[in-house]
Amino acid sequence: MKTDETKKIPVVWRTSHEESIKRWKVRFTLVSLFYVAIILLMVWLLVQEQKTKDLAVLRKEELNVLRTKENIYLVLRNRGISLNQGLDIADVTTRQSTKLNLPVSLILAVMKKESLFSLYPRSSQNAIGLMQVHPVTWEEYVGKLDLKGSSQSIFDPVTNTIVATHVLSDLYEYYRKNHVSEEEMWKSVLSAYYAGMTSLSQAGMMESSSNYVADVSRFKKEFDEKLQN
Repeated sequence: MKTDETKKIPVVWRTSHEESIKRWKVRFTLVSLFYVAIILLMVWLLVQEQKTKDLAVLRKEELNVLRTKENIYLVLRNRGISLNQGLDIADVTTRQSTKLNLPVSLILAVMKKESLFSLYPRSSQNAIGLMQVHPVTWEEYVGKLDLKGSSQSIFDPVTNTIVATHVLSDLYEYYRKNHVSEEEMWKSVLSAYYAGMTSLSQAGMMESSSNYVADVSRFKKEFDEKLQN
């Protein structure tokens, strides 16, 4: 009888040991899942916090854009420009400013100098529209930018602004490689916009070009102040 009981003891011990291991595995799994859940929760909270920050920044940027558009329209409304035209010009100006990294105040300054914000002028040199684009330049950029529309689109202030700002941007890229200072570079950009790409290499900075640059620079400062208010 004693021999039979002795034989059962290892079996009982093994069973208890296996159950203990199973309980330990279950506890380990539960604890691991608990910590994983905590980590996932922390990650989710961090993501939500970042999303909140990004949304706040986006809303701030959108608000700044709306304020800029409003200020542009305030500049245009006393120029005989309709509400729809004014809003369209404000929209394309801010859009091109962001897209091409051109200051809004600079674009407005060129508009003022070139046409006094008149939509349909034609100069003695046959430059046309709000930003006075020459037909030769127009044809080049219409093809380059794959713009649609008739030849009369040059008078459309939105399309005229798109082409003119691309011209300014290309001039900027061309001259920034050859100038050590931002001020001198913009003088060359504006002079070339006024008198043509080859004017500086052929005749240097002429008095008329210098006066043009000075006027645009003065207007830009005025618009910088207005847009900040």
